[in-house]
Amino acid sequence: MNILTGEKMVHIGGHDYVLKFTWRALSEIEQKYGDSPNLFDPDVIAVIAAIGLRDRHPEMTTERIMDLSPPLVPFAKAVQTAIQWAYFGPEGIPNDEGRTVKKNQKAGGSWRRFITRLCPAFLRESSGG
Repeated sequence: MNILTGEKMVHIGGHDYVLKFTWRALSEIEQKYGDSPNLFDPDVIAVIAAIGLRDRHPEMTTERIMDLSPPLVPFAKAVQTAIQWAYFGPEGIPNDEGRTVKKNQKAGGSWRRFITRLCPAFLRESSGG
């Protein structure tokens, strides 16, 4: 696991794999699922994980992940973490407290909505709630 490079280890079928979302991968996910993919839908998470594994582990296709069926919730959380690292790096999701500049919804709204919808559980955990 390397938060600086956005690489997250995932355990599937008794083996460890490196999951990483490049800008191309993020773009592909948004084109397929919009800004709010359902990571708890097995079909969706398998496709998204295969996209993130493709560069380092091309053998881990959507079908292979579905066949191996890793535990859904821990797997979805690992994928979610890797996506967050791809967007925010080691700093994590920005905190809007103390913000003095008015937010430009058009300029930053799409990615913020994507992350907010993608990871409501993470946002609650990181805010102490």
